[in-house]
Amino acid sequence: MKYLICYDICHPKRLTSVAKELEKMGIRVQYSFFNVEMSSEMLETLIKRLVAQIDTKEDKIYVYPLCSECRKKVIIDGTGTMLDLQTYKIL
Repeated sequence: MKYLICYDICHPKRLTSVAKELEKMGIRVQYSFFNVEMSSEMLETLIKRLVAQIDTKEDKIYVYPLCSECRKKVIIDGTGTMLDLQTYKIL
Protein backbone atom coordinates (compact mmCIF):
# COMPACT_ATOMS: atom_id res chain seq x y z
CA MET A 1 0.00 0.00 0.00
CA LYS A 2 1.17 3.54 -0.68
CA TYR A 3 1.03 6.24 1.98
CA LEU A 4 1.70 9.93 2.29
CA ILE A 5 3.36 10.64 5.63
CA CYS A 6 3.81 14.19 6.84
CA TYR A 7 4.77 15.77 10.11
CA ASP A 8 4.86 18.96 12.13
CA ILE A 9 7.69 18.65 14.65
CA CYS A 10 8.50 21.53 17.01
CA HIS A 11 12.04 20.73 18.17
CA PRO A 12 14.88 20.61 15.58
CA LYS A 13 16.50 17.49 17.08
CA ARG A 14 13.24 15.51 16.97
CA LEU A 15 12.49 16.85 13.49
CA THR A 16 15.86 15.65 12.19
CA SER A 17 15.40 12.25 13.81
CA VAL A 18 11.96 11.74 12.23
CA ALA A 19 13.14 12.98 8.83
CA LYS A 20 16.11 10.58 8.81
CA GLU A 21 13.84 7.67 9.70
CA LEU A 22 11.45 8.52 6.86
CA GLU A 23 14.28 9.07 4.37
CA LYS A 24 15.21 5.40 4.90
CA MET A 25 11.69 4.27 4.03
CA GLY A 26 10.40 6.55 1.28
CA ILE A 27 10.80 9.46 -1.08
CA ARG A 28 10.72 13.04 0.17
CA VAL A 29 8.23 15.02 -1.95
CA GLN A 30 8.26 18.21 0.12
CA TYR A 31 10.18 19.32 3.19
CA SER A 32 7.98 17.36 5.61
CA PHE A 33 6.08 15.07 3.20
CA PHE A 34 7.15 11.57 2.23
CA ASN A 35 5.71 8.97 -0.14
CA VAL A 36 6.22 5.45 1.16
CA GLU A 37 5.10 2.04 0.01
CA MET A 38 4.93 -0.75 2.54
CA SER A 39 2.76 -3.41 4.08
CA SER A 40 0.43 -2.57 6.95
CA GLU A 41 2.74 -4.48 9.32
CA MET A 42 5.75 -2.42 8.21
CA LEU A 43 3.72 0.77 8.56
CA GLU A 44 2.70 -0.17 12.10
CA THR A 45 6.36 -0.71 13.01
CA LEU A 46 7.37 2.59 11.40
CA ILE A 47 4.66 4.51 13.25
CA LYS A 48 5.80 3.02 16.57
CA ARG A 49 9.39 4.10 15.85
CA LEU A 50 8.29 7.62 14.88
CA VAL A 51 6.00 8.07 17.90
CA ALA A 52 8.88 7.00 20.16
CA GLN A 53 10.94 9.91 18.77
CA ILE A 54 8.40 12.72 19.15
CA ASP A 55 6.70 14.62 21.94
CA THR A 56 3.05 13.69 21.44
CA LYS A 57 1.93 16.84 23.27
CA GLU A 58 3.72 19.14 20.80
CA ASP A 59 4.37 17.21 17.58
CA LYS A 60 2.13 15.67 14.94
CA ILE A 61 2.54 12.86 12.43
CA TYR A 62 -0.08 12.24 9.75
CA VAL A 63 -0.36 9.05 7.69
CA TYR A 64 -2.66 9.14 4.67
CA PRO A 65 -3.31 5.90 2.76
CA LEU A 66 -3.21 6.36 -1.01
CA CYS A 67 -5.27 3.58 -2.56
CA SER A 68 -5.15 3.21 -6.33
CA GLU A 69 -8.62 4.75 -6.72
CA CYS A 70 -7.66 7.70 -4.51
CA ARG A 71 -4.47 8.27 -6.53
CA LYS A 72 -6.58 8.62 -9.69
CA LYS A 73 -8.45 11.52 -8.06
CA VAL A 74 -5.37 13.53 -7.06
CA ILE A 75 -5.37 17.05 -8.49
CA ILE A 76 -1.95 18.38 -9.40
CA ASP A 77 -1.31 21.93 -10.57
CA GLY A 78 1.94 23.49 -11.67
CA THR A 79 4.98 21.35 -12.30
CA GLY A 80 4.15 18.62 -9.80
CA THR A 81 3.65 14.99 -10.72
CA MET A 82 2.35 12.05 -8.74
CA LEU A 83 5.30 9.84 -7.93
CA ASP A 84 4.88 6.19 -8.73
CA LEU A 85 7.04 4.17 -6.37
CA GLN A 86 8.33 0.88 -7.67
CA THR A 87 8.06 -2.12 -5.41
CA TYR A 88 10.93 -4.59 -5.40
CA LYS A 89 11.39 -7.89 -3.65
CA ILE A 90 14.87 -8.92 -2.63
CA LEU A 91 15.35 -12.67 -2.82
